[in-house]
Amino acid sequence: MTDGTGHVRVTARGGIDPVEQLRAATGASVVMVVDPAIGTTAATMARAAIPAVALERAPHTRINAVAPGDQVDPAAIDRVVAFLHRSPAITGQVLDLT
Repeated sequence: MTDGTGHVRVTARGGIDPVEQLRAATGASVVMVVDPAIGTTAATMARAAIPAVALERAPHTRINAVAPGDQVDPAAIDRVVAFLHRSPAITGQVLDLT
């Protein structure tokens, strides 16, 4: 989802290649939310894709991710996504929320 500022939020989904999701996202800052409901294998693939795609898309696009636990408040996820969008020096990182 694009918010009109060049910030894009995508959600990792089981059965969809996370690398392709990240490559398809356009904007200055892309943050992937790795939903724990997608399962361990899919979540691990999504997390592993972040640093490699960040290097590939630099310097024009920053790629980061948020990996929330099962009981994390959606508002907390929104705040971390916003933080990553506002942080021009951060790219290629996965922030875990517990």
